[in-house]
Amino acid sequence: MSTHPANRQHDPVRDAEAAFEVRYRLGRLGPVSVNTWIIAVNVIVFLLCLQPIGGAPVRTSWGTFTVGNPTREQLARAVTDRRTNIPQPDLPGVFYHPIYDPQEFVRGPDGRVLVHPQTGGPVPVMIGGERWTERPRFEAWGHFSTGKFFVDGQLWRVLTFQFLHFNWVHLAFNMLGLWFIGGMVEEYLGRRRYLVFYLMCGVAGALMYLALNVLGWLAIAHISPAIKGRVPALLFDDIYTPLIGASAGVFGVLMAAAKIAPRQIVQVAFVLPMRLATAVYLFITLAVINLLTGGTNAGGDAAHVGGAMAGAYLVRNPQVLRDFVRLVPKWPGRRSAAAAPPVATTIEDEIDRILDKADDEGTESLTAREREFLHRVAAASRGRAGGF
Repeated sequence: MSTHPANRQHDPVRDAEAAFEVRYRLGRLGPVSVNTWIIAVNVIVFLLCLQPIGGAPVRTSWGTFTVGNPTREQLARAVTDRRTNIPQPDLPGVFYHPIYDPQEFVRGPDGRVLVHPQTGGPVPVMIGGERWTERPRFEAWGHFSTGKFFVDGQLWRVLTFQFLHFNWVHLAFNMLGLWFIGGMVEEYLGRRRYLVFYLMCGVAGALMYLALNVLGWLAIAHISPAIKGRVPALLFDDIYTPLIGASAGVFGVLMAAAKIAPRQIVQVAFVLPMRLATAVYLFITLAVINLLTGGTNAGGDAAHVGGAMAGAYLVRNPQVLRDFVRLVPKWPGRRSAAAAPPVATTIEDEIDRILDKADDEGTESLTAREREFLHRVAAASRGRAGGF
């Protein structure tokens, strides 16, 4: 068997480490990584949500409901009484304005029209309600829910929900996952493809949640209300229940890392050493079990599973990201024209070309000879610098 460098087995972690080492030792680190920007944006949004500008409660629609199968004629002449606020018994913090048919009136057992004790007028028939609640401003504008996306048509929420978090603990767990693992995946995919990859995993998580929620309510409507909670994986939450958090994208990144460096040792909970692939598959298994058993935060685990499935597929088929990458502007070069030397050497030009290619398309796009060139440059610079 040939031992020529070009024929060596492709090791994505080794290639990513060589690319990083070349940047570090030769001063080509360049702009802040996309992974770091994602973490920074999440933290900034969270801090803004603590301030009056983003955390002040605002009234937000929670959808409508009907009572007694009203006819089209009744719906056409419906009137909403927004002066009256009635609590929703099964949803704390949610209220509704009653919707009446002004031409139909409530009758007593004797057939007489009932009279309202305060107004003295006839009591109209209630045919539904217009629900509302108060949420922090940014969460109200950005959270995802089946109702907001599917009924209200607010499609942007598949992206905005990924940058909102319930509390510091929720934020910290997600950002720590990105901090320790995301850089490896970005180095493998390249800056622009990594950004698209991360966001698409988040979108996949939202769509998984939506699909299971819709199926749950269709089962209630077309089979029986008694089916609620009895079918594994289906979600029977109110369709306006909010979903927020970066977890779906993070689970996608974890699945990609498990493919790239399955044998790398990580410290789970900073204590337990475990192979990266083992740790990731353990997390996914726990999420699947919780989803199937309808445990606490089953809706969140539906998003986790959706993000993980997308991550596993996209890291094995990165060409799928190509069309979306064209929508992302290129990051500025690592050197400005003023900082560049008057005459660059052939080796320097080749280093810049390969690193540019790795940034745009990932280290997995490099040819065997390009990878070997990076390893040689890294080894040579290591010898000159004497190690980290």
